[in-house]
Amino acid sequence: FLLALADADSKGDVKIFLPNGRYDLGVITLTSVSGKNISIIGESMEGTIIKNAPLVENEGIGTTATLVNTSSHLYLQDLTLQNALDYYKSGAAGRAVCLHEKGSNTICKNLRLLSHQDTYYSNKASKFYFEDSEIHGTVDYMCGDGDVIYNRCKLVNVSRAANKEDGQCTVCAPNHSAECKWGYVYLDCTIDTKSKTFDFGRSWGGESKAVFIRTTLLQPEKLIS
Repeated sequence: FLLALADADSKGDVKIFLPNGRYDLGVITLTSVSGKNISIIGESMEGTIIKNAPLVENEGIGTTATLVNTSSHLYLQDLTLQNALDYYKSGAAGRAVCLHEKGSNTICKNLRLLSHQDTYYSNKASKFYFEDSEIHGTVDYMCGDGDVIYNRCKLVNVSRAANKEDGQCTVCAPNHSAECKWGYVYLDCTIDTKSKTFDFGRSWGGESKAVFIRTTLLQPEKLIS
């Protein structure tokens, strides 16, 4: 995968197909996607897993990402990105990003992101689109800038404690630049809560915007008042 990605970055306009399997990057972080018009397509969302496991002492929103995208028009489909930093041993913070988005016009279809804190970091005032995808996390697990549409996505609030249903989860923490018109738009999404309680979001800064349209709560009693 890394050799194919490096080749794609140097050429652009490349499609990478990954058969089902676990593509384990070990403790490697910040694997770069920088070429233009790259597609990374797996055989299935559940079966094609790109994973890293950063050391706990390296936790941080800018230091742990499984993939860092600085390209334009990246397309991701039928994949899981997993950041397996040991959140429950990380102490006060366990920031572990799956996709650090610094590119533009990225499209994600049938993409599953597995982490806890800061799972998806949209770190640029651009436009991004998710469809029929699944995003897991505990704290601010979608955070940052940009106009992002989450269309028909499943959002999973993971427990804040290991082996039990505990803690309060915050779905998103937007931090939008003035040029962003819409912010985070959750359209026809479903929220499944494995924690004790949850809230929709909080402002990280900037001109924060988040709207939930036709959202289904599978455990509505867990939404804090």
